[in-house]
Amino acid sequence: MVLFYLRVFVFRSVNRYNIVMTFLDLLSEKKMTVYSLSIDSGVPKTTLTDIASGKADIMECSGKTLLAIAKCLDVSIEHLLSLEREEAKSLLPGFLLDSINDYRKAIRKDSTLIDCYSDQLNSSINVAEVEHLISKELADRLRTRYFGEIMD
Repeated sequence: MVLFYLRVFVFRSVNRYNIVMTFLDLLSEKKMTVYSLSIDSGVPKTTLTDIASGKADIMECSGKTLLAIAKCLDVSIEHLLSLEREEAKSLLPGFLLDSINDYRKAIRKDSTLIDCYSDQLNSSINVAEVEHLISKELADRLRTRYFGEIMD
């Protein structure tokens, strides 16, 4: 009973703070992968992969592409354009990337262990910051993205 309450609370918090959500976070929330979005929307997988990796900016997509993605994900084009760009993988240590990916998969699969993945992600952010592998600004941005407002 307690685990169910925590899972619902954490999952709702992910949806609640979508102002700083990335394209991959949105896909996780919608329980989709880049591949499944490509199939459903008709947008080439390479285009979606470039957006998801931060290589391409969603602001540079054509109206036709934005409309296809928005329809498939059941969001407005404005919401797509408000998504934060993904950090370059070279900026994040491997263990932090793994924690972010595990957390997104847990959301997509509606895992009963979402609280464990959330704690692991928070710990990974803390370790990366303390070990000076990422800046305090990046750590704060990641915390805000995945856990909401930061209280100083």
